[in-house]
Amino acid sequence: MSIGICLLSTVSSYSQEKESTDIHKPRSSATINGVKYYLHTVEKGQTLFAIAKFYQIDVNDVVIDNPEAIDGIKPGQILKMQIKKKNPAELSAIDTASFITHKVDKSQTLYSISKHYGVSIEKIKALNPELSEGLKANQLLKIPSIIKKTETVKAKTITTTNSTTTTQTPTTADVKSEAADRSSLGYNNYKGEKKNEYNIAFFLPFHADEANSIDLDKIISGDAQFSNKTSVALQFYEGAMMAIDSLKKLNLHAKIFVYDVDDKDSLAIENILKKPELADMNLMIGPLYGSGFIPVANFAKEHSIAIVSPFTQINKILFANPYVSKVSPSVTMQVEQMAHFVVDSFKTQNIILVNNSNPKEISFFNTFKNSANADLIKTGMTVADSVRIGFGLGNTQSMLSTTKVNVIVLPSNNQSYVTEFISSMNTLKDKYKIVLFGLQNWMNYDNLDFDYLNNLSLHIPSNTFVDYQNPSTINFVKNYRLKYKTDPEIYVFQGFDISYSFISLLQKEGTGFLKNLGENKFQGFGSNYCFSQFPADSGFENKFVYILKYKDYQLLKAN
Repeated sequence: MSIGICLLSTVSSYSQEKESTDIHKPRSSATINGVKYYLHTVEKGQTLFAIAKFYQIDVNDVVIDNPEAIDGIKPGQILKMQIKKKNPAELSAIDTASFITHKVDKSQTLYSISKHYGVSIEKIKALNPELSEGLKANQLLKIPSIIKKTETVKAKTITTTNSTTTTQTPTTADVKSEAADRSSLGYNNYKGEKKNEYNIAFFLPFHADEANSIDLDKIISGDAQFSNKTSVALQFYEGAMMAIDSLKKLNLHAKIFVYDVDDKDSLAIENILKKPELADMNLMIGPLYGSGFIPVANFAKEHSIAIVSPFTQINKILFANPYVSKVSPSVTMQVEQMAHFVVDSFKTQNIILVNNSNPKEISFFNTFKNSANADLIKTGMTVADSVRIGFGLGNTQSMLSTTKVNVIVLPSNNQSYVTEFISSMNTLKDKYKIVLFGLQNWMNYDNLDFDYLNNLSLHIPSNTFVDYQNPSTINFVKNYRLKYKTDPEIYVFQGFDISYSFISLLQKEGTGFLKNLGENKFQGFGSNYCFSQFPADSGFENKFVYILKYKDYQLLKAN
């Protein structure tokens, strides 16, 4: 186990998207709770970043008014775009030939910098394309030279077009202003303390009444088995207890509370949340699934308690709740990281992104295209050299090269389409060199031919990977066998990794450990954690994604 430093960007993946279709201001508007909005209907090919840019609204603000947009947008969706009145005193012109240079402090965010200078985040990004790689301490940013009629802009470092440089020490008011910006977004709201003993709650769907009714002899003989959710909960709990046992050897003192929670039983969850001891928890892990997680997460927010979602991928659970941590990257995040890997590994090859014309999956398609194209341009390649688009199976086949590796990316979860596509590609394996990229969900399909996956060197993103050849893993498996008389499955490793990483941070830093969560990196047996917060008043998402590949009929780690 290791805990180290991880520097991550707070810039959303939306910042890499580009406008792909014309946007026109809608005729319809509405007043909601006293605020006027345009009602924008999303059209095919439009991205959240492009729409926000058109209306001159920060993406963060759009997500706040439209919480469902945090998981992506789709054609036909209606977005509320706030109509903001412009203050004549703040109207100014941007001269891109003249700008202020700002040196980034370690504690600063893009949001706080934009607020300090009275310039939108998008205008800062326009002058600093390198921000797509994230904001870094000591980085020099070009700030549009906006002269307001009512005030003079203050800066730490000012550079004019004739390269004359002056340095200015930040005033107490500047420091307080920045602290207020960060506090309003939740950065400094993680108040906590170190304790002699911590209270930790687990919410797991054991379905104890149902499980206890099963004849144990039948389970041993294989004639009966626990339900899938009960089995998952038991394995997760076993891994968690092994983590706690390990931490006790490092002087952890904690009271463990375990609650049997069915994620679909809202009444039972409501009754559990009435228990008086819950308000005194210092860390909550679970419920495992989204529907049961949300009310518990709301309780955690109300009482300023850190809470972890073990399995849910949907980003909606993070919205407006800075106490939530989600360890499973969303599908959009997986596709984005897969795009980075493709460009890093195959940028000079024939990259073909397949559009299967499924409107439900257009967000995955756009995420890969925009992320990959942006990466390619950073390497010095022109737009014409970037990702090629294949419309369907036939068009994709016509674009194959006999001289390059054909990197085919199919970001689809349509099982019948995926199965047919893989079968057709396999018939071409002797004529073309093909490397296929798909989605993690493909591993749940029971009709895929492993010969085909091996022949096409299938690559998929994944939030978990266990290296059974690693000496630490071998030792863990040995200890688990001694204790539970069976072999650990993936849920055991997840239970261990989640529990060990978060409880060790709680032990090390106290109940306010979330304030430093983005700076900590954890490498476990089956998971890597590297958390980032976006929007700034939301929860934390793990951005680490494994890229796995089929080789010699095994799934191996490629990154």
